[in-house]
Amino acid sequence: MLFIVGIWTLALYDTPSKVAAPQKPPRSLEPAPVKKPPITAAERKKRFVEKTLPAIRNVKAELDALYAQVEHLSKKPHLNPAEEAMLETLKLRYRVAGIPCLLNRLKTHPVSIVLAQAALETGWGKSRFYNEANNIFGVWSYNRNEPRLAAGETRGDKTIYVKKYPSLEASIEGYFKMMATGRAYGEFRKARHNERNPFKLIRHLTRYSELREEYVKRLYYVIKANRLYEYDHPTFKPIALAEVLPGAFTPPAEKVAEVPKPSADGSTAALAAAGIPAITAAPVAARLPLEERNDVMIEDENISECPPLTTADADLDENGSGS
Repeated sequence: MLFIVGIWTLALYDTPSKVAAPQKPPRSLEPAPVKKPPITAAERKKRFVEKTLPAIRNVKAELDALYAQVEHLSKKPHLNPAEEAMLETLKLRYRVAGIPCLLNRLKTHPVSIVLAQAALETGWGKSRFYNEANNIFGVWSYNRNEPRLAAGETRGDKTIYVKKYPSLEASIEGYFKMMATGRAYGEFRKARHNERNPFKLIRHLTRYSELREEYVKRLYYVIKANRLYEYDHPTFKPIALAEVLPGAFTPPAEKVAEVPKPSADGSTAALAAAGIPAITAAPVAARLPLEERNDVMIEDENISECPPLTTADADLDENGSGS
């Protein structure tokens, strides 16, 4: 009997124990990936403004401070070497010969215009260039040695590239410099010297886009329907589109009247019913070529674009290169 118990005990300890492997739950029991609800148009606009508006204001404030500094120096009878060096550096950067034209190029324009153009260019922040390259305004790149991003579009047989900026502020700085030096914007610069009403200024931006008057019309609706003019100081109430583009566009009476606001969920159905175009990111190929939009040396524009502060300052621009 003891012999049998011993054999049974030995067999018990010699038999390897089998531990059942953990069973995976059936696929039907695995938690399904959570899908984020689609963002509404109203929320997308809100996020875009919250992200872009502070950058616009920061850059504009810096340029306004620089304008005030140059204006102060222009009234001094004598400048020290550091002040003279600063002015010469700025003249070189903005490609002008005298202080009046430098002031003209340093002048900024209302936040509402910049924000509306940014919304049109990016489709309220949906564009790949905005999200991957911090390129708000679709500025092209022709320099293969600078950071840039292929646009996925061509003009003729050439691939279009856009500049890649380190930050939104850098993109906005590039935008203001483009507006300050681009050949296409001489009329706009002249107008903004004394005019602060965005609705009166945008009529001078027909050369910003190949859409011409249609582009100005879209700017008008974006600023008005989204009340972007409330971000300006001073604030101007909207005027009729017929006043913005007299002779170029005469809308029906009901469209000149108050533009319907988007519904609470951001729907633009009411705007579409009123004939207001939907806002999507503008195709890069539809923008003006680099030689018309970006930095160019201006040698053929009239000196009258630069209102002189004094006769002596006006004489500094005798070559007429500043605008």
